[in-house]
Amino acid sequence: MNTRPYLPERFETIFNQTFQDWELIVCDSYSDDGSWEFIQELAAGEPRMRISQTPRNGILGGFNDCIKLARGEYVYVATSDDTMSPDFLEKMVAALDQNPDCGVAHCCLDFIDEYGVKILSGHCWGNWFTTRFFGDWNKKHHVRPRGHDAIVILVSLKTVYLSVTQILIRRSLFDKVGLFKNKWGSIGDMEWQMRAALATRTVHVPEYLATWRVHPQQASQIELCHKAIRNGWFFEMADEVIKFSHANNLPFKGGLPRRLRNYFWDEYINARLSLEKKRLRKLSVLLAMWRSDPTLIMPSLQNRFRARFLKRNMDAEQEVRKELSRLGVEVLLPAKQA
Repeated sequence: MNTRPYLPERFETIFNQTFQDWELIVCDSYSDDGSWEFIQELAAGEPRMRISQTPRNGILGGFNDCIKLARGEYVYVATSDDTMSPDFLEKMVAALDQNPDCGVAHCCLDFIDEYGVKILSGHCWGNWFTTRFFGDWNKKHHVRPRGHDAIVILVSLKTVYLSVTQILIRRSLFDKVGLFKNKWGSIGDMEWQMRAALATRTVHVPEYLATWRVHPQQASQIELCHKAIRNGWFFEMADEVIKFSHANNLPFKGGLPRRLRNYFWDEYINARLSLEKKRLRKLSVLLAMWRSDPTLIMPSLQNRFRARFLKRNMDAEQEVRKELSRLGVEVLLPAKQA
């Protein structure tokens, strides 16, 4: 864990929820900064807490350890350095109660710095691609159809659920799509998001009920993201999600079109080519990829040709809307409210 400075505020935002019918599962991966001792002190006075120490298996492995022990109808992943508003659970539970066909409730997100001060510029909610993509829908209670958010992610290469802190999950959804996969490190939650969005609808609550704290210890996340692109991890995620949709006929008969993984493949190719300064080296990379899978490299080369020579470079938002329309899942509906 090793986020001791942020734990008092994190636990305070849980204990002060207006919705009090909860259990709190805490799995500590043998932290050495005093976190475990602090957690033990809290648990001694809070019967709704169940705590344990589990082997270090990455952040997503820690999520899974807690989810396996959870007994409630809904699951909230309370990351140790973030916070939420006092009425988060009350409003998110109400959204899922009123919309039983939805497996995920999603709210708006504030970014805060290490001191808890709201971040208003730069890397923040308002500047995120998917925030701009949904536009005025962010201000309305609405339901997104099955498959919608998965397609947005596959085409835009940007996560829709920017942080797990802004979603509440119906426990039964994990039975349908499985737990988080730990093979890609902390960014692997994007792959779970796509699986979840293929299997269920999402209800959006248009309020800022959760936060994502940005602090110095997260600096390595940027490099991890670049590494994921260079190593083709995002393409691997897309490939597994496509296979998952085919195996389960989600959300369309026969599963998602395989062409959707080409968006992540294009990103991978661009990242690989950017590492090479000489044209001959770039050509050798392309030839190696051609030998590996010509059915993938050919569409990518065609896209590059159209963008450079025919000036048909469609922006990401247009691409997303085109695919949503083609698959018939572009329509968002008003959500039921109490």
